[in-house]
Amino acid sequence: MASLEIHPLSELRDEAARLLGERFARQRAAEPLLPEIDDFHAHVPADEGGLVATRGGQAVAYLVGTVSDGNAVVGFGGHAASEPEALRDLYGVLAERWAVSRFTVAVPASDTELIDVWFRLAFGCQFMWGVRETAGGVDGAEHRREAGVEIRGSTPDDLETAAEFDEILWQLQTRPPSFSGATVPSRAELREEWSDLWDDSDLFTHFVAERDGRIVGHTLLYRRPQGDLRVPEHNIDLAQAVTVSDARSSGVGLALTEHVLRWANAHGFNSITADWRSVNLLSSRFWPRRGFRPQYYRLYRAVP
Repeated sequence: MASLEIHPLSELRDEAARLLGERFARQRAAEPLLPEIDDFHAHVPADEGGLVATRGGQAVAYLVGTVSDGNAVVGFGGHAASEPEALRDLYGVLAERWAVSRFTVAVPASDTELIDVWFRLAFGCQFMWGVRETAGGVDGAEHRREAGVEIRGSTPDDLETAAEFDEILWQLQTRPPSFSGATVPSRAELREEWSDLWDDSDLFTHFVAERDGRIVGHTLLYRRPQGDLRVPEHNIDLAQAVTVSDARSSGVGLALTEHVLRWANAHGFNSITADWRSVNLLSSRFWPRRGFRPQYYRLYRAVP
């Protein structure tokens, strides 16, 4: 077998685009709710010192990432391979050049060979991006009756509640087993962040669930920009969903999910995306049970 040779990405961008196109074709065969892409050159990231591996003159893998705040990030289009094992060689070279101790890589959820390569480089699953059709629902009407909730669009009078729910989510992300290491913003900071929500109705739609005059849950929809390797056409994003602790397992989350699915479908959105930390016990169980299928895993490695 010919030996593996490593080249700068700038010399073989066409070959990298070819490899990415082949990878993405396999992804779409497994998950049709991915965007239709014609030009893969635009999705191979800017050089940033990326590398291409060849064997016998044929490109078999490429890898490129960006370094920010001590973390090397390989995005949706940051790697592809016809010979996945070659990615381990490329990572070995680039990890030394990046000179950081934390690494994240977005890997197609359907590509078990690529996942295996990164697992054998000591990466673990941290985060998931998922999608489902808006049609079909989750039988939330029944759960809404059982939960005794009314769902309505929010108003600026709900600002304090939105900030409170965001704080709950931050706290869940920092506690075990998530261990995100993030600092929970103050309530004042969260209130400021949410204060202009109702000025951006072209981007955001916010619903709250009330029970006996008390808001017990909310969900935020976001018209996420298209154009990457994840978001399909006619899609809306479920950006946040929170239920207060004493109302969990009572049907509130199901009722809200059913509501946003029906609303999205009625407004011409064929699919809905969501993301969650795989180490968040609540969300990592709730969303797959509601029909969300993983599109990508974010794998993470921290070197002591």
